[in-house]
Amino acid sequence: MQKKVLLDLVEIKSGIASVLPFLVGLLYSAYAGLKIDWLSIVMFFIAAVSFHLAANVWDNFQDFTNAKHETFKAGINDVIGREGVAKKQVMTVLAVLVVLATVLGFATWARVGGWLWPLLSLISYAVAFFYSAGPKPISRTPFGELASGLTMGYIIVLLVVLLNNPTHVDWRLAGQVFLVSGLGVFSIANIMLANNIGDLPEDIKEDRHTLAFYLGQTKGLILYLILYVLGYASLIAAVVMGILPWTVLITIIAIPVIIKHFKFFWHDRTKRGSFLLTIKNTVILMALFIIGMILGLIFIG
Repeated sequence: MQKKVLLDLVEIKSGIASVLPFLVGLLYSAYAGLKIDWLSIVMFFIAAVSFHLAANVWDNFQDFTNAKHETFKAGINDVIGREGVAKKQVMTVLAVLVVLATVLGFATWARVGGWLWPLLSLISYAVAFFYSAGPKPISRTPFGELASGLTMGYIIVLLVVLLNNPTHVDWRLAGQVFLVSGLGVFSIANIMLANNIGDLPEDIKEDRHTLAFYLGQTKGLILYLILYVLGYASLIAAVVMGILPWTVLITIIAIPVIIKHFKFFWHDRTKRGSFLLTIKNTVILMALFIIGMILGLIFIG
């Protein structure tokens, strides 16, 4: 398998959606004064990225296998059909990534202990499997945005915090982490929403009843904008409550870029006008958040 095909199969560009929340969790742990367990952090980082890429491979394989129209299997949105990737090759890549993620996940749990960390990990595995498999895959329902936003945007951050704070777990901590990760949760959910809005004509043919299917493209775009507002609201709430340093408000400078991309998306509701621009939004927001956290650690905490 050629390198480019492999990178397309694992959807390497979307890997940033798990890397950035990981960094958010790490920086918040440092700002909150937690002792960083660096070995567990490194193992979990490799496990999380491997698992995310495995989920992408599984999603692509299920979409190809369950496609109702041959035009989809040979379409630009399906790398397996487009590049003629053999099933054996797909399964090999999937197995390597799953084994790597699972082994490192168990090794991390052995260091952390407790019941919550493996429970959250199992929830992530279940979401990844049923996202594109089973009698009614999540990706074909209105809950894809919720599943992806919470799993990658929130659970990854919470797992990182728990690595560095395994003995103190309560609802207050979970709520604080949600506010900390809110900008990531809603922007990652928007990646899925944008993808579904752009894919709506194709999804209708494939009988995928996503959130965009029920809302339509116009209402879907309105929700898209609302989710960014909710992300900023959670960020501001975290600053007001003293959970995050005020320096993270540097993310506000991304608003003109988001509005510019939104206007483009409003007029061009295809994949070109949605998916990549939304990934850029997420990268910009999370990068600014990370810069704000670093500034907070240097000058405040």
